[in-house]
Amino acid sequence: MTKYTSIDNEELQSKTISFLRFPLIIGVVLIHSIFKSVIFNGVDVMQTGSFPFYTTIAYLFSEILARIAVPLFFFISGFLFFYKTPFNTHFYAQKLKKRAKTILVPYILWNLLSISYFAISQSFIPELMTGSSKLVCDYTFSDWIWAFWDTKMINPISVGRYPTCFQLWFMRDLMVVMLLSPLIYLLVKKLKQYVIILLGILWICNYPEYDIAGFSNTALFFFSAGSYFSIYRKNFVNAMRPLLSSSIILYTLLTAFILYNRDLSWILYAKKINILIGIISAITLSAYFLKKEIWKTNSFLSDSSFFIYAYHGMVLVFIIKLSFKLIQPHTDTMLLILYFLCPTIVICGGLLFYYLLKKYLPKTTALITGGR
Repeated sequence: MTKYTSIDNEELQSKTISFLRFPLIIGVVLIHSIFKSVIFNGVDVMQTGSFPFYTTIAYLFSEILARIAVPLFFFISGFLFFYKTPFNTHFYAQKLKKRAKTILVPYILWNLLSISYFAISQSFIPELMTGSSKLVCDYTFSDWIWAFWDTKMINPISVGRYPTCFQLWFMRDLMVVMLLSPLIYLLVKKLKQYVIILLGILWICNYPEYDIAGFSNTALFFFSAGSYFSIYRKNFVNAMRPLLSSSIILYTLLTAFILYNRDLSWILYAKKINILIGIISAITLSAYFLKKEIWKTNSFLSDSSFFIYAYHGMVLVFIIKLSFKLIQPHTDTMLLILYFLCPTIVICGGLLFYYLLKKYLPKTTALITGGR
């Protein structure tokens, strides 16, 4: 086995983080591409037994494989937050100031864009709207505040507690754990890996059960896990690399088990364990092929990841609803084609849009992407 120098490991870790950004964003888009909330001929296409091939493939990609994306982003965020910097009051203030530019400002702007999109859609293309949401023109002052944090406070029948730009719940919860970073630092320094193990067990068991917008076990556990590696100056790629073969084998077997036993009452616990194994598999596999120079990091794709993430939600919903209205799929094959075609259109369109924005409006692009 080749022995790598510390410089090699440091560079490999950096390349692995950069490389993973775009594939993980594809995973996020796939999570939102499943037709679980699409009603066709009066039934939810994911609930009816009429499309077994589509439901199996969509479940595999959107509900199993892609589910490592958000936890891994939290892990990377925690690692980078404490990376190579001693934690103190000055560090905390500087980090929050920097994150206000890279996270808070884009968060506000993209939610404003989403609110504008809904206002225009409700006025001009109401047939593509559900009709169950409160009209933007009827928002009260408190509604406008909640629109940036928890739309369930505006529309109680909504599923989940999301801001108007729903995919930005990740950024909302990330801002919360960053504000809590002094407590996380203290716990990690005092309790070391044991607090990470405890948080992991609580996450798997979904305890405590609470429904408060901005606070999630997922954010706390994975951000803290990433923080642990940074605080103790550990290279997570190097630490996980010996698990390459075993993690891939376990991930493959457990994925197959979940796929064919997804109706079991306790399958949620298996899915969470599979996410942990999948994260290790993704990191070690990427590092392996990057080290061999079989895979290479594409700087444009990596840089475009945040834009794709922030823009895709409202566009994807529109594309899915429009495609169902125009094509009216009624077979397994047609549904499966749309399942892959819709996110492909959104991602490719987003890459083109990002390229044009960056070329002709670089300052605007920097503002809405936090300078990424």
